[in-house]
Amino acid sequence: MATIYCMNCGVELDSEARFCSVCGSPTLLGLSLAEAEDGKAQVSCPSCGTLNDSGIARCVACGAPLRKAATTTLDMLPSVRYPRYEEPVADTEEARSRTKVIGIVAGALIVVALVGGVFASGILGRRGSDPKVTSPAIEAGETDGESSEATEELTPAGTEIRDSLEAYSWEELSIIGKEMSRCTSRDAALDIAKSYNLVDSAGNMSTATKDATLEGIGVAQMRLVDVYHDDLANGEGKAGLTFMAANIPVQHRMNAADDIMGGWEASELRSWLNSELLMTLDEDLRAAIVPVGKLTNNVGNTTLATSVTTTIDMLWLPSMVELSGPTNWTWPSDPANSDGYNAVVAAEGSQYALFQTQNVQQLAGNGVLTLSGADGAAAWWERSASCSGTTQFRSVSEQGDPTTIRSASVEGGVCFGFCL
Repeated sequence: MATIYCMNCGVELDSEARFCSVCGSPTLLGLSLAEAEDGKAQVSCPSCGTLNDSGIARCVACGAPLRKAATTTLDMLPSVRYPRYEEPVADTEEARSRTKVIGIVAGALIVVALVGGVFASGILGRRGSDPKVTSPAIEAGETDGESSEATEELTPAGTEIRDSLEAYSWEELSIIGKEMSRCTSRDAALDIAKSYNLVDSAGNMSTATKDATLEGIGVAQMRLVDVYHDDLANGEGKAGLTFMAANIPVQHRMNAADDIMGGWEASELRSWLNSELLMTLDEDLRAAIVPVGKLTNNVGNTTLATSVTTTIDMLWLPSMVELSGPTNWTWPSDPANSDGYNAVVAAEGSQYALFQTQNVQQLAGNGVLTLSGADGAAAWWERSASCSGTTQFRSVSEQGDPTTIRSASVEGGVCFGFCL
């Protein structure tokens, strides 16, 4: 069976794949199948592959949030991000010149065997945000007699090493994230983060931020909170980089009524994040975000850790344990069931490295969690439903206490996160 390669990240795929198992980008087959007979665009689910109408926010089969529908014609797709496969052309000087230009921009030559003959493919490979990415031919000195210009220091992924997080483009950070995702341990991924100056020499996250524009809303100041932490939605390892906002760019209610039934999974805020707010992000960033599985109490009032299930999200809110670690409380409202409540909280993930190194405290204010919006410091939502109640979700107070609660119908700050 023929082999193809992802047009976004370069990973090897089966020729019948509709989308990339690593980054979720559609293959040419996926894009062609995304055209309905009536001309209405459809989109392939990045989690299970099911085709969905482009007008809906979640997959009808598995409930995963959907990426933006494929463009209605392949000719409209950006040639570098989604190069097309073409029939062989005559061996003319013009053809050789065009092939060389494409090779410098996109990388290694891949020949795809297709039924009925062999087609010469486009040029695929990892790329950075500028044209200094090198191809195998250039690295081997095969320049057809032309001298190549000296480049900056490049990593195996073809990305320049920069001084700080904010100096990278989102596209470059996406490439780095994929490089880290291929590691087999967090230590190995952390070594890569060190080499890119994303963490300090001891592996500690910094509080540096990088802006993400929300069209029509404002700017979210995103900071790296951990590496190799969140599970990829396809079950094939960890996302390389996890970011969370360090400010409150927008506010929203959790639900229309004071009701936590169904928890995060069924919440109005989750639906809004993964549809409307997602589409306000710049296209390059939106395309780079990878869906991940988030553990959450999706029942509501419960003492059973088995109530914690996985949702697939592109944008998400943190759980309480991801901010402050597991609890070991005697719950004043129901002391007899304290062990059960503590078990539910602990099952919703594990603490992110940034908040661990910042020594975030429960039942107390924390500077690293004190976030401001347009009107100053404000409370902001967590995705954790109050397992001992029926009307409230957990939230972080104006002073940075991650253990407060808030009625579901009240507006709160949206400090969202995503993974690359």
